[in-house]
Amino acid sequence: MIGFLNIIKPTGVSSGYVVNKIKHKLGMKVGHLGTLDPLASGVLPIAVSKATRLFDYFLKKDKEYFALMKFGKSTDTLDSEGEVIKTDNKQIKLEDIEKVLPNLVGVIMQTPPLYSSISVGGKRGYELAKQDNSIQLNPRKTQIYSIKVEKWHQNNTFQLKIHCSAGTYVRSIVRDIGMMLDASVTTVAIVRTRSGVFDIQNAITIDEADESKIIRVKDVLSLDKIS
Repeated sequence: MIGFLNIIKPTGVSSGYVVNKIKHKLGMKVGHLGTLDPLASGVLPIAVSKATRLFDYFLKKDKEYFALMKFGKSTDTLDSEGEVIKTDNKQIKLEDIEKVLPNLVGVIMQTPPLYSSISVGGKRGYELAKQDNSIQLNPRKTQIYSIKVEKWHQNNTFQLKIHCSAGTYVRSIVRDIGMMLDASVTTVAIVRTRSGVFDIQNAITIDEADESKIIRVKDVLSLDKIS
């Protein structure tokens, strides 16, 4: 069978872990279409068999996320798993965030997190970070179509809804919001709700994955044309 599985990746495992589990279950060549951080959960499309040849085509599709950010501390990894490098007691208001969000909408130059799987000179960013965490990656052009605060809480925590192009780093968006507000902030959670035509509403767990759940290539391409 050739096609795709719309998998929902759980928090706490790598995208590579999901690929290996699916490969073992199906006994076929598989590959994921766009990495999710171990901290992140949500839609992770898996190409099965010769559908992996369409990797570049689907990797470039836009994405949607929910992100939970909490003010009060910043970490070296830009998420809750890193070492704290800065703290403050600033109380951020909803209007403070809404004031700076328009600066992030549109085509922007974004610096990726050093702790990431991005390749630099043949090495992964996180490998370089372990050697020297003062290294700065070059900014990359990306596009944010929309970003808004979906929910907010009393404990300096806000939930963002983000629609962006491929290659956008959610942790970098949160970092940049903190920089614009001169406040310490970190990403607490990320959920990818859509990757191209693959939506979280139709996603399945790793345990549910089998050949009967594979979506044929022509069906996916026809959905892509509609969208």
